[in-house]
Order: sequence, then C-alpha cells, then structure tokens
Amino acid sequence: MRVVDARNVPCPVPVLRAALAIRELTVGEAIEVVATDRATLVDIPAWASDQGALIRDTFERDGEIHFVIEVGDGAGAGSL
Repeated sequence: MRVVDARNVPCPVPVLRAALAIRELTVGEAIEVVATDRATLVDIPAWASDQGALIRDTFERDGEIHFVIEVGDGAGAGSL
C-alpha cells in the first residue's frame, strides 16, 4: 500500500496529496495518508465521501493521524 506523507503541512495540502495519489489506483486499492494537521480529521473523510472513496481505518500514533482510504466506484477517476 502506498503511503502518502502529508505531515507538517496544513489543510488542504493533505487532501490534495491524497487526491493525486488516489488517481493512480483502481477500485479496491488503497492508500495510507499520514498527516499531523488535526483539520484532516474532518477534511479527509469529507473529501473521501465526496469522491466515493471509503475510509477503512483512522488511527493516531505518535502525534500522527493515519487514514487508510480505499478507492470506491466513484474515486480514482482524477477528481479533486
């Protein structure tokens, strides 16, 4: 699984990085986004829902927020 480093950058940068990474995937594949901006706890799930992607897991470890995002039927087609 590809890991998208979105640490130490403010939103919307983590969302943009996730959007660019997910473009390269097909339905059922996943990425892990690692962020430190607490706004991602709202922004990443909202973006994923809008894109038809699925948040498979969200957890925090060592001050970092991790999102495992799976491409759904509506995601991965290049939408930002």
